Amino acid sequence: MAEPKSPADQMRAVLQAEREAIRSGDFAALETLVRCKTDLLARLEGESGTALSALRDAAQQNGRMLAAALEGVRAAQRRLGLIREAARGFQSYDSAGRAQRISREGGSGLEHRA
Repeated sequence: MAEPKSPADQMRAVLQAEREAIRSGDFAALETLVRCKTDLLARLEGESGTALSALRDAAQQNGRMLAAALEGVRAAQRRLGLIREAARGFQSYDSAGRAQRISREGGSGLEHRA
């Protein structure tokens, strides 16, 4: 496949590759694509306003997708933190209403009844 000729066509191809990388979760590829976009920005001078507007819209869409992906990663991290915390034990109250930590370390700490 031949490389796109104009800087706008090249930027369009880079933005498409970026969109695909975001969708597939290939965040390592984004570093290379950022460098490509940076190099192409200087070469976009002289492109039509219509072409630049379309590129801006595509870049903004990718930015929204990346922000959503990042929020998903953060939500997963929070959830995993809660799961890890719950695995260590939990806090309950005794008959006098005092908070007490029920820990899994050194046994379950729970009374089992038959």
